[in-house]
Amino acid sequence: MDRWTGPGDDPLLDALGRLVPGDPRRSFGADIDEAHDVLLSGAPREQKEAALLRWFGRHQPCVFARVAVRPHARPALDVCWIDDADLDRGARHVQERLQQARAGWKRRAADGLTSSLQVMFNSERLAHAVPGPELVEVLLVLTGLYLPDWAPVEADTICLDGIPLRRPGGQLELYAASMTTFYTGAHLTRAHDHRVPGGMLLNVNAVGHHTQASYDAGRFTCPAAAVERSHQTALRSVGNGGIGHPDGHSSTWHIRAGRPNGYGFDGRRRPGYVPPDADPERYGSLYHIDVTVSSQYADPDPYRPPVPPAVPEEWTMMLDYFTAEETPGYHNPALMRGLPISPDEAHDAPWKPECRPSHRREF
Repeated sequence: MDRWTGPGDDPLLDALGRLVPGDPRRSFGADIDEAHDVLLSGAPREQKEAALLRWFGRHQPCVFARVAVRPHARPALDVCWIDDADLDRGARHVQERLQQARAGWKRRAADGLTSSLQVMFNSERLAHAVPGPELVEVLLVLTGLYLPDWAPVEADTICLDGIPLRRPGGQLELYAASMTTFYTGAHLTRAHDHRVPGGMLLNVNAVGHHTQASYDAGRFTCPAAAVERSHQTALRSVGNGGIGHPDGHSSTWHIRAGRPNGYGFDGRRRPGYVPPDADPERYGSLYHIDVTVSSQYADPDPYRPPVPPAVPEEWTMMLDYFTAEETPGYHNPALMRGLPISPDEAHDAPWKPECRPSHRREF
C-alpha cells in the first residue's frame, strides 16, 4: 500500500483514466434504462440500493440472487456500495472500504445470516465505458482490491473467497465463495447474462454455505434435501441470461441428456426454459462463466445468435458438485462441504486463483 503515493502510482486512478467513454445516450435495454433513472441520478444511496435490488428481483439471471433479495430472506445478501466519489479517492481508500465490508460480511456469514456479498461500483463512467482491454483492466484492479490475498488478479482465472459458518455444535467451517464480475456494457455481447445496471458489480456468492445454513436453520429435513433444492435452483438459473435480449438467446443453455431423468421438477410448475430431459450435471455456455474477469469482456461487438435450433459448441459447464455425498475430486470440496477451521482462519481465502484460458473449451 505504501507504494501508492499519488495518481501516477495509483493503479485504480491510472486504470480509470484509460477507460474509453461511450455514448451516454445508449440504451442498455428497458430494464437497465429504468434502473438508471435512479442509479445514475442524484438520488440518495438508499434509493439507489433499493433500485438495484428491485432489478435483482426481476432481472438477475441467478435465481439464488432473486431469492436472497426477498423480504426476510435468510441467508440474505449483503451490499457494499462504492460510488464515483470513492473511486476518485484511489486504490487505498477503495481497498479499505472493501476490506471493512468483507470483514463485516464474514462475521454475519458465520451466524448464517448471509451467504452473498454484492459489491456495487455505482459509477456513470463505468456504466458508459466501452468494453475493451481498458475496462477489463479496471475490473481486474477492483477485484484485486477486494482480494488482496492473491492480487494482482489476472483475467481468465477463477478466484475464490472463503466465508465461515458456525455449525450448531459450535465448530467453524469454511466454504468457498465464487467471485464473478458483472458490468453494464455486457448488454447484447457474448457476456449478456453478466450485465448489470449502474456500472460494475462484484458478486461473491457461496452456494454451499447457503445450502448448509438453510439446513441448519431447520428449513430442510436432511442435508440431501437442502442440496437438492440448491441443485434445482442452479438448473433454473441456466438459460435466464437471455432476459432482455431481442433474439431471446442466452449466454447459457441446457444440454439435453437424451432421456427423461426425473430430476424432481413438478411438470405443472417446471419453468418452460428447463427441458424435461435437461442434463442435471452439465450445461452449455458461450464462455467460462465461473472465471472472475473474462478476457472476452473486452469484445464490444454484439453477439449474433445462431439461427435456431442451432446451438454453438462452446464451453461445457458442470453441476455435478451439487451432491450430499463426496464431492468429485476435480472440484474444490469446499464448494458444497465446509472445511473445519479455527477462529483465526475465519477470514482466510486459501485457494490460489485457477487459470481457465478463454481458448479452452472444457470446464
